[in-house]
Amino acid sequence: MVRGSSRSHAFSDILMRLVSLVLFLSLVWSGSVQAMHGGSDREVEAGDVLPLLSRKTVEGTAVMIPSKEGITVLVFWATWSPRSKQALELWDKFREEYRDQPLTIITVNAEREALFDEELRAIDSYIKENIPDLPVILDEGLEMFNTYAVKAVPTVFFLESSGKVLFRYPSFPSSAALDLQDEMEITLGLKQRKTEQEKDARGKLEYQPENNALLYYNLGVQLYKKGFREKALERMVIALQRDPNYRDPLRAMEGIFFQEGRTPGTEAELRDFLTENGLDGQVDRIGEGDPILIEAPKRIKAMERLRQLMEKKDSAGGASQ
Repeated sequence: MVRGSSRSHAFSDILMRLVSLVLFLSLVWSGSVQAMHGGSDREVEAGDVLPLLSRKTVEGTAVMIPSKEGITVLVFWATWSPRSKQALELWDKFREEYRDQPLTIITVNAEREALFDEELRAIDSYIKENIPDLPVILDEGLEMFNTYAVKAVPTVFFLESSGKVLFRYPSFPSSAALDLQDEMEITLGLKQRKTEQEKDARGKLEYQPENNALLYYNLGVQLYKKGFREKALERMVIALQRDPNYRDPLRAMEGIFFQEGRTPGTEAELRDFLTENGLDGQVDRIGEGDPILIEAPKRIKAMERLRQLMEKKDSAGGASQ
């Protein structure tokens, strides 16, 4: 009996030790995960003032965070985050479009706490492929990640030169491109923030597109401005498919097709284009409003002229036969 009792006590002791070990490991793991995702439940919000930092980019250039002048944009990203690529492409586009503004864009790679040679090579390849023109900081030990209490990747912060946080935007939803550009232009003083009354009045006066049609329309406008006519028209088609009652995409198409003038030939071309893309219902709406004229790059205009000359030449050749 005594021997059996001692075995029972020994088994209980081992069991208790195992339970304690599991609890200990759970606490350690929980702390590690929490550190990976912001260090605590705290949030960094607009109005908070964060310490000034000095860091070096992957190319060895020293940078101050935030910059001493203007607005600094920090973009936290990682190679394992699919939306990070979209965010980086957007900020690379903004870098070009707002190069004359007091704006400094710095990206922060928050890959993981410890980086090995293989991961460093992968990050280097990712940078060369996706953002060769944006400065990149490797966040060793996730120090900045935790200082800024980042909860999602990507996350964007707007900072004053004093270190004051002006704006924080976690993740990258479908509306991110418009949201970030709008907030950036307001922060830079390029436009005024609308009051709630103005928003209500605008909502009553203007048509509100549905199913993200506005997003695709704006993408089309930006693509056309950059010289990608066909891709721009593709986005306009998607905008009309998502909301057939939204008139701006069709008016913008008119502006594109009638770039060199509205003629029976260009009208027929637009009608055919709409029909080919399953937008027969839009054909009768051509001319309902003034075309939206988007300023096109010079090479687009030159190509349009060349295309028209070629069409005239073909028509003349056909007539002579």
